[in-house]
Amino acid sequence: MTPAFGGELETLTVELNGRRHRITLERRGPWAAPLWLLLPALSTVSSRSEWQPLAEAVGDRRQLLSFDWPGFGESDRDAIPYSAESMGAALHAVLEHLGRERGQRITVIAAGHSTPIALGQAAAWSSGWRKFVAVAPTWRGPLPTMSGWPPQRFGWLRKLVMLPLIGPLLYRLNTSLPMLRLMLRRHVWVNSAWLTPDRLHQQQRLARRPRARFASAAFVSGGLDCATDPHWWRQQSHMLQCPLHVVVASEAPPRSRGSMEQLAQDADQVTFIPGRLGLHQEFGVLLARTLLAGSVEVHQGHTAPAPE
Repeated sequence: MTPAFGGELETLTVELNGRRHRITLERRGPWAAPLWLLLPALSTVSSRSEWQPLAEAVGDRRQLLSFDWPGFGESDRDAIPYSAESMGAALHAVLEHLGRERGQRITVIAAGHSTPIALGQAAAWSSGWRKFVAVAPTWRGPLPTMSGWPPQRFGWLRKLVMLPLIGPLLYRLNTSLPMLRLMLRRHVWVNSAWLTPDRLHQQQRLARRPRARFASAAFVSGGLDCATDPHWWRQQSHMLQCPLHVVVASEAPPRSRGSMEQLAQDADQVTFIPGRLGLHQEFGVLLARTLLAGSVEVHQGHTAPAPE
C-alpha cells in the first residue's frame, strides 16, 4: 500500500456479509487542525486518490482523512454481493473509529454517489458533524439513471459478473481504454486535456485491480443505490443535525444535475462549480478554496471564493 495524497496509512476492520473486511484509510495534516472526512465517489475507478488535488491545496490548514470503500482501491475486494448496506457499515465503522479518538466535531465531505450513503448515517451521527458537504451528489447508479429502471432489474448483470471466466471477460471489455475514455469524457471530467495517456492508464489500473469487478458491477447496475424513490435523499437530508452545503456540478449530465438541484432545495448553502461528476478531482483546488473560505459569492452559475 502507498499513500495516495501524502498522508499516513491506517487499516480498519469491519464485518461485511459475515466476513472480516479490511478498509484502508489515509490521514494527512496536523492533529490539532479541524478534521475533514473525505468520502470518495463510488464508481468503477473509485479511490481515495481522487482527493489528491484538494489535499495539496488545503495543505496543513486541515487534517484530512479519506478511505477506500469496500471492494475498491486498496481495501479488501472480496467476491461478495456489495450493497448500500455494505458501504453504510463501512462508513459507520469509520465514524465510530473517529468518535473514539476525537472529541471535536468533524466536517463530512461526500463526492458523488457517496452522498446518499452518508445521508443514511445522518440520524445517528450528524449531531457530531460541523457541516455536511455534498459535492456533485448522485443517488442512482449509471444503468438505473440511463434506463429509468429500478436496480432489481439488473440483478442478472451482477450475477453474471460474479461468474468465473465470463465475468472477468465481460468486465475487461467494459474497462478497455476506449470505454473508460468515453465514460470519463462524457460524465466525469470537462477538460479533455485531463485525459492524458498516463492518467487514462492509471484509471484503468484502478478499475482492473484483482477482484475489483464485484463492487464495480454493483455500482454500475444500481446495487449500491440506497433507494428507488427520488425523494428519499431529501427526506434523509431533513434528519441532518448540521448545516448542509450542496456543490452543484454546473456541467453535469442533465439528469444528474437535476438531482443535484433537487437536493440543493433543502441546503443551507449552494455553490455552483464548473465540472461534471468528478469535479472534486478536476476542480479540487477551486473546491478547497471555496470550502476554506467558508462563504462564497455565486454569479451566473459559477462560484468564486469570497474575499478573505
